[in-house]
Amino acid sequence: MSARCGLSTTTALAPDGDTSVPEAILEKIAQGRLDSLYLVSGDRVVAEPIAQRIATALAERIGCEVDTQRRPASLGPVLADLRTLSLFGSGKVVLVVESRILADSRGVADLIDDAAEALPIGRDELAMNERRAASRLLQALRLFQVDPYQGPPEDVVAQLPAWAYQGGAVYRRRSRNRPRGKRQVEDLKSGLGELLAAARAAELVGWAETDLAELSELITGGLPPGHALVLVERSVAADHPLVAAVKESGAWLEAGQVEATRRGWDGLGAVAAELERETGVAMQADALQELARRTLRQEDGRGGGGVRADSTERLAAEYRKLAHLAGAAGSIDRKLVETAVDDRGEEDVWKILDDIGAGRAAAALHRIDRLLAAADDPIGARLSFFGLLAEFARQLTAVAGMARVVGVARGERSYSRFKSELAPRLQEDRPGLGKNPLSGLHPFRLHRAYLAASRLPAELLARLPARTLEAEVALKGGSRRPRAVLAALVSELAGPAS
Repeated sequence: MSARCGLSTTTALAPDGDTSVPEAILEKIAQGRLDSLYLVSGDRVVAEPIAQRIATALAERIGCEVDTQRRPASLGPVLADLRTLSLFGSGKVVLVVESRILADSRGVADLIDDAAEALPIGRDELAMNERRAASRLLQALRLFQVDPYQGPPEDVVAQLPAWAYQGGAVYRRRSRNRPRGKRQVEDLKSGLGELLAAARAAELVGWAETDLAELSELITGGLPPGHALVLVERSVAADHPLVAAVKESGAWLEAGQVEATRRGWDGLGAVAAELERETGVAMQADALQELARRTLRQEDGRGGGGVRADSTERLAAEYRKLAHLAGAAGSIDRKLVETAVDDRGEEDVWKILDDIGAGRAAAALHRIDRLLAAADDPIGARLSFFGLLAEFARQLTAVAGMARVVGVARGERSYSRFKSELAPRLQEDRPGLGKNPLSGLHPFRLHRAYLAASRLPAELLARLPARTLEAEVALKGGSRRPRAVLAALVSELAGPAS
């Protein structure tokens, strides 16, 4: 809720020095050295408590309560409130969680696209739509701290980064995600140079009509003394011009994010430390890894990279539940995690195919159950996995057929020998057979398919296309037991060797 503040004698001064830990910022606040904007980025489980400490310290110093707003539709009203309230009160602190205003640097590209809509401009006085386009261009330049009135217009426009001209969100949708070509970019720069020259002649300043532009004005011009904005953002684009400006001011703190790597989960320790501080209950290392396995899911589902925010929050919720079950005097062990937490974590579909290819039917079926249990849309996930499985079956049939045609023996387990000697023969085009279906397949995936085909009976490989089609029809509406249909096909493919 909004709260007016009491009198304050503090002034807004840019902090300096090390801000790698929140204590550095808190110490400066205690000294009365306040900034207008603070940014804490990272997983909300860690970032929000840090931001809350900063906001609370600001509010105590100023003499007011913290106004917390989560996922606002727009940051504009928040910024307007901070400015206008200064006319009636002496200070205010607003904590905004997940505005996403700094998540994508294409917001600047959107401004350029808006300016491009009015090109080419007329030779007379700027029309209304051209004045609006000019203001967008001026806003984009100021976001990068480029003075629109300093230097030849074409040189000023050229100071924007190349990606700003390649198209924003709307342009990408219209062009099927294709950026502007080199010639298109040069023509755009030329037209914008003429637009900037006309804007100078008309003595335009540029209106702050977007959240980005208003935030830029806040960073460069500040807020009235005793007014501050604290942002908590999970996603921050490192190349965003406003992020660079906040970092330069010393008011950006990176709390870190959990990410999936080949070694495990990076950043998990910081989340666990914050949850232990919050609950007063520690979790054993193997229990933490098991909890992560059961809860965390990746954003792209491809085995590496960022972790979905909702799954990080689920890990935190499960930790708090486990802490309550363990009691303040105990600690959370692996057995408690296995007993109390449902397994809905990430499952790698490629590992399922590896299990099938290696003949590990039980392991493959267990992974499939886990994959579907964790899916937001189990039916869609089942059909998506079947698509990969059908492609794998097609590869098995093609490998077996080509091996028979070119006389390649079964069971070569040495990948280096297979890659150098057998793969080229399996992937070459044969006269009268058309394009080889194995052409372009990575040798590693081809080797896995080759080994799987080597262990399957010839009669199964011969009827595999018909068997796959039969399963597809059943999964897409021909059976009331789709789980059994998929399990039967997997069991056949991962069944006993020939």
